[in-house]
Amino acid sequence: MKIPDYYRQFQNQPEDKKEDNNKAEPSSSDTVVKEQPKAQPKKVDDKTKPYNADQFSLNMLEDWQDKTIFTLTGPVTDGIQHNVIINVDPDCRFDNVNEYAEWQIKTLEDELKGCILLKEGELKLDDGSDAYEAIFSWYPTDDLRIYQHQIYVLNDKTAYKMTASFTKKTRQTIGPAVVRMMMSFNPGAPKK
Repeated sequence: MKIPDYYRQFQNQPEDKKEDNNKAEPSSSDTVVKEQPKAQPKKVDDKTKPYNADQFSLNMLEDWQDKTIFTLTGPVTDGIQHNVIINVDPDCRFDNVNEYAEWQIKTLEDELKGCILLKEGELKLDDGSDAYEAIFSWYPTDDLRIYQHQIYVLNDKTAYKMTASFTKKTRQTIGPAVVRMMMSFNPGAPKK
């Protein structure tokens, strides 16, 4: 196996000379300084672009893509962890939000057996943006019925899908506040 040049410097180094046995051991108050290796790896000029997230940033390789799924969690109520999941598709192939929503709805109905579409239709977000909503119900277990409220948004060529899940009870209790939160979504809003 070929060892990279940088790591060769650490191979076959002579053992430290044995110190005089009479030398006192360093106490916990003594500071021990370790010498840093003198050779540093060569700096590589990767082609990167700045990537800024909620609480960090880094230099992301140019040919990489952000596929973040945002999850906002709320209380555990009535046996489920409530949340709003926001999927972002920066290269949406659809020209309008209705086409995007219809494709998402069909995909969900095909993949989630026992899924029943209860309601769908166009709506406007609080900022006036066009959106589309769909409400489904399905049974992940024999005794638990889940309601999913999805809102779809298209801004330029970026599509957003927001999904919130409820039980029958929490759809009535915390559901309205969660839907109002989803309706406040502002696509393309500047970062603070």
